[in-house]
Amino acid sequence: MVLTHQNLNRRCNLKHKLIIKMNFEQKIQEMNNKMFDILSTKEISFLNDLDTRIKIIKDGKFKYYKMLYLELDDIKNFLNNLDHDKIYTLIPFISVNNRSDEPYTVLSRQILITRNSKPVLINNYANNKINKAFELFNSDIKNSYYTIFKYKQVKINFKEFSSF
Repeated sequence: MVLTHQNLNRRCNLKHKLIIKMNFEQKIQEMNNKMFDILSTKEISFLNDLDTRIKIIKDGKFKYYKMLYLELDDIKNFLNNLDHDKIYTLIPFISVNNRSDEPYTVLSRQILITRNSKPVLINNYANNKINKAFELFNSDIKNSYYTIFKYKQVKINFKEFSSF
């Protein structure tokens, strides 16, 4: 093959596109790593607080993690059972009898968590919400309730746009 000026330009353009794509892929990985370091580690991270340019894929079914009351060790166990490289959305709620066909109280909007999220932070936040719910509803069920974490994996799609 004769290396003409036109062929050389095509090769350079292709190489430039590959470099740009690699840089974009590296930036995506950097963003993912940053997300794992910050989601619900210093303060609670809410799903609706994410930049609107970030597309969230929420396919799949919810799972449930049930606890009698709310204990720090239970939250640690819950977080330790999450996958290392995944992001989840969490909806905490309380129930008197642990039945999905009976009324329950949602404690919060959706929280973003990872395995790296801080259990003490989540515990304090959920306990504050539980106490507020008991106060608002003038409830005396503090001696017998279930805390339920409704959660599922979400994926963040950075590829649908080209700039941050």
